[in-house]
Amino acid sequence: MKSIVICVNLDQQSLDTLKTIPSKIDLQDAEIHLVHVFEIHYANAEFVPVIYPTADQYPEIETSVLKILTKLAEDLKIPENRVVKKCVFSHSREAVLKDYLTDIKAEIAVVATRGKHGIEGLFSSSLTDFLCKYSPCDVLVLRPTKKL
Repeated sequence: MKSIVICVNLDQQSLDTLKTIPSKIDLQDAEIHLVHVFEIHYANAEFVPVIYPTADQYPEIETSVLKILTKLAEDLKIPENRVVKKCVFSHSREAVLKDYLTDIKAEIAVVATRGKHGIEGLFSSSLTDFLCKYSPCDVLVLRPTKKL
């Protein structure tokens, strides 16, 4: 059975874009992996390191993320026996996703862009760009739908 990894960003625009996947590729006869990587951030607050989220917050965040992934699986009409939902905490979402794609021998990775351009797009790191360059499998990039 082929493996399809859907890289999920939790903002509403990305979720709406991901809901269009069935019109782009066939999800039948595939194991679908819905994966969200929650990035751990470090900051200094007056010489005291601050880490967000803390390990104590992981269970609550993971529960919330899994609810969103379950709703997305329902919207995509993926049977429960063919979906794997994962919430991973890491300092580098790019490295985690690249390793995950390699480990499960994914056939394709699907990612939704947020459509940032100009100055806003210049200073943000793009998971989509990284996957297009370094992914061990094909990458399907979904662009947000334009509102007329």
